[in-house]
Amino acid sequence: MALFSKNTLTQVSGFDNQIIAGELVYDQKTFWNLALNTDGVPINLTGVTIDAQIIRRQVSNLQDTRYGLSFDIADYVPEPDPVTLTITNRIDANGFFTLVIDESAWDVIASDPELNISAVDPVAFSGRIKLSFPAVTPTPAQDIIIFLLFLVRSDGVVN
Repeated sequence: MALFSKNTLTQVSGFDNQIIAGELVYDQKTFWNLALNTDGVPINLTGVTIDAQIIRRQVSNLQDTRYGLSFDIADYVPEPDPVTLTITNRIDANGFFTLVIDESAWDVIASDPELNISAVDPVAFSGRIKLSFPAVTPTPAQDIIIFLLFLVRSDGVVN
């Protein structure tokens, strides 16, 4: 898994927010199991709406520095529609769910020039997981956001 520089992650998530960032291979299927807790106690997700979306981004100035991958991220033109990611395996009492990564749903095609094995700047997606907690007296409604950042590269076989 790629290491991203702190400056790159800050572009996406700000200074003090949670982020899941990684480098994927074109047509790769994977998942992340997430378990939310506070001081080791699971956060009960009963009644919580969980939504995850990503959108295609433009990467430029990619450099592999001693502090990790560094690059600039910007809106992709023309602006694509956001892609909804699948949330499965919810165990609300344990604060557990699975974020499914199925790159085939992202509309990246094998002939995409940014997937070329010699491409300088790869395909990128950013987004978020949004957990919307309902109001429970006396606590008002609140949202927790976990930012997402993925680079998608060719495996050298497909493109």
